[in-house]
Amino acid sequence: MREETIAKVVRLRRRVNHFMREGSVESWINLNLTIPQMKCLIYILRHEKTNLSGLAAGIHVTPANVTGIIDRLVEQGLVSRIQDSADRRVLWLSVTQKGESMLASLKEGKMGRMRELLERLSDKELAIVEQAFDILAGAVDSMKEGDDGNG
Repeated sequence: MREETIAKVVRLRRRVNHFMREGSVESWINLNLTIPQMKCLIYILRHEKTNLSGLAAGIHVTPANVTGIIDRLVEQGLVSRIQDSADRRVLWLSVTQKGESMLASLKEGKMGRMRELLERLSDKELAIVEQAFDILAGAVDSMKEGDDGNG
């Protein structure tokens, strides 16, 4: 019974995720970025201070591979190279305001789709979803703390 319930929840989550992706596909298609470029952009944004070798290690490619990717992101005005004040040989990578705006608009599109979905629920249904997400968030927290969740 428990396994069937877990399988059903996983299937239902996939349906919701499919709905969420449907609304954001157009935004992604209109981007003038390759997947490796997007990976670099997101990695740099999440790790406020990184250089080429750190980026390469973080996305599991060689430094030679990221050099060309970063060159193209710099040309598009999405990433900047900043010289280290203490060591002029070191170049830090940073997402520009243009890059941050582009990533934020993609995220907003997804959030808008979720809001649209949640607004269709009754107050009672919305409270149930809120409670379910509180429970899931608690499970995430316990996993991060290393708790196996079995008491």
